[in-house]
Amino acid sequence: MAKENEKAKKAHGKKTEKKAVKAPKAKKEPKAKKTVLAKQIVEKVFVSGEVFEKEEMPKAIEGQFRALIEEHGVQKKNSEKMFEHLKGLFLLNKVEAGEAVGIIAAQSLGEPGTQLTLRTKHYAGAAEVSVGSGIQRVEEIVDGRSKARYPTMTIYLMDEKMKEDFGKADAFAKTLIDVRVLDVVEVHEDLSKNRVTIQMAKDKAKERNITLDDLADKIEKQLKAKPKRKENELEFVFKDEPLLKIRRNINKLLNTRAQGIKGIEKTIVIKEGKEFVIKTSGSNLKALIKLPEVDLARTTTNDIKEISKVLGIEAGRMAIINELVKVLKENGIAVDVRHIMLLADLMTHDGDIKGIVRTGISRGKSSPFARAAFEETVKHLLDAAFKGEREELQGVVENIIVGQPIKVGTGMVNLVMKSGGTSK
Repeated sequence: MAKENEKAKKAHGKKTEKKAVKAPKAKKEPKAKKTVLAKQIVEKVFVSGEVFEKEEMPKAIEGQFRALIEEHGVQKKNSEKMFEHLKGLFLLNKVEAGEAVGIIAAQSLGEPGTQLTLRTKHYAGAAEVSVGSGIQRVEEIVDGRSKARYPTMTIYLMDEKMKEDFGKADAFAKTLIDVRVLDVVEVHEDLSKNRVTIQMAKDKAKERNITLDDLADKIEKQLKAKPKRKENELEFVFKDEPLLKIRRNINKLLNTRAQGIKGIEKTIVIKEGKEFVIKTSGSNLKALIKLPEVDLARTTTNDIKEISKVLGIEAGRMAIINELVKVLKENGIAVDVRHIMLLADLMTHDGDIKGIVRTGISRGKSSPFARAAFEETVKHLLDAAFKGEREELQGVVENIIVGQPIKVGTGMVNLVMKSGGTSK
């Protein structure tokens, strides 16, 4: 009996040891949390702008997905389920061969476009810094206009102290405003005595962060004459100068830039997250990105043509996408970004931004019928007849005009009925 008891004790001890060796069970993640995490990862992967061309999941997307899984520490079992879900989404998002993507994109942007409003938005309630919004802004972008109606810039700062200090950011913002000598002086002419008195407005100069000494030096340099200075006044006496030359020099002086950057009319400092950002009325990206205080990687303008000139056509393409998405979002309209991407590709494919207007993309089409269908029908048909152009009937519009099936979707396939005999 004693031996049996000892054996039982030993067996019981082994069992307890085995239990102790077992790893603790991993806590199950709440279902709601898993769903949110899966959604976040899938969104992150799809927003990256990968091109969906291959039959299988592209390696770049898969690699990005694996990196995110590792970062969030998701269990292998759950990660595989999420990957299958991602694969399914990828296949759903793929475009079928022969899909009329252009027509669908046009309809997808045109239909919600009727809901856009005619309005102007103001930054932080400040009427002096206006931004075009709604249908006006969409027209401006799609027409590829050479200049934005309300050009604005968002300037991010490099200096950590300036980012956090409103006073420093505001002082820097004021130095950017394009100030002409005319804005801060008053001119009194006594041409009978060849005398010109320039009175410097102390309050106006202070408001724009301009010191009177700097202003006086600039005026002296421009007129190339030594003045008599009395507090805020500069008195110039031109002895042997012709009156016409004096007047020309004064007019030239008044239009001289006292401070700032050409094109920047007004500035306002607002807080975005934890940092202060400068919003401007007027734009000059080329000059601003040269300043050491400006974060050139994030600073941007809403003038698409200017972006493409300074940073290249790819940046211009991205600006078209970002600006259209922004306008639609502001008006509470959800449009698949790929429709906007297709439009941006069409507008920039030849290295320059061309609008969807008769002088832009429509003019460059090789098909006379496609050109005639847009605007100025008779003019396009007459020009094509004089030049002896040939219509190949390759596009959608051309085939609709002549009443033929269009060569997209089911129209891509030609079916021929077998004559004679029955099929086995």
